[in-house]
Amino acid sequence: TTEQIKLIAEKISGRAKRRVHYLQTQQPLFDEIGVQKQIDEAFLRQVWLPCGGYIVIDETEALISIDVNTGRNRGSKNVDKMILETNIEAAHETARQLRLRNVGGLVVVDFIDMRLEENRKKIYHELRKELRKDRAKVAVSPITEFGLLEMTRQRIRVSLLDSMSEECPTCYGSGRIISKETLITRIEHWLRRYKSKHRDLRIILQLHEENADYIKNDKKNILRGLMWKNFVHIKIETNKEVGRDEFRFIKSKTGKDITNEMALDKDISMA
Repeated sequence: TTEQIKLIAEKISGRAKRRVHYLQTQQPLFDEIGVQKQIDEAFLRQVWLPCGGYIVIDETEALISIDVNTGRNRGSKNVDKMILETNIEAAHETARQLRLRNVGGLVVVDFIDMRLEENRKKIYHELRKELRKDRAKVAVSPITEFGLLEMTRQRIRVSLLDSMSEECPTCYGSGRIISKETLITRIEHWLRRYKSKHRDLRIILQLHEENADYIKNDKKNILRGLMWKNFVHIKIETNKEVGRDEFRFIKSKTGKDITNEMALDKDISMA
């Protein structure tokens, strides 16, 4: 009940007790008060600003980079005013996102280039003002003539991204996988090595569903080309265990996985 929760909150602080209220709603609480939206935003790489601009946040091992872009904010004839407006909103959102995501370490913000020194100082002081709301210790350097601002934020605990997500088993955190064309090239290299060592002409190629459909339905007849060049008969199968940048080759007669037998190095993607 509300009273029980107030008793628990009172043990933390009297102010916390006074903030406890019963909210009557049929919606999930996080949806009703906008918490879920902020949680979802914390996983987005691109965050929109009210003016129409946006910031792009990339977390790497060395640092967190934040890039500011004008986006749709291009209606003003006064370019300096438009850039200043975007950068101010970006400064506010940057401070909020750092708290929301709980990231620590070195942070580099690439603001849109400003011709006037007074505007660079204005953005610098605006960001420092917003960072005062942060419980973590933050050190900020002035904006350089290239529009870069460096800052460090105290690493208090694990970031939101690390605590609520897992590393992608396909890209291993890079955020990118090889293209379909590159995958086909690797398959072709594998087949060349296979042809030079084996006389069994019937094999099964297992792929991710998307890649299997691409090869089967391609107008350039990729599958026919692979078979004709290497004098083998290939049957395409879908395998849910095979990643988007992986492939498996199976012997038709025995059902044996022979993918690794032809792999010379890490250039071959195998499941």
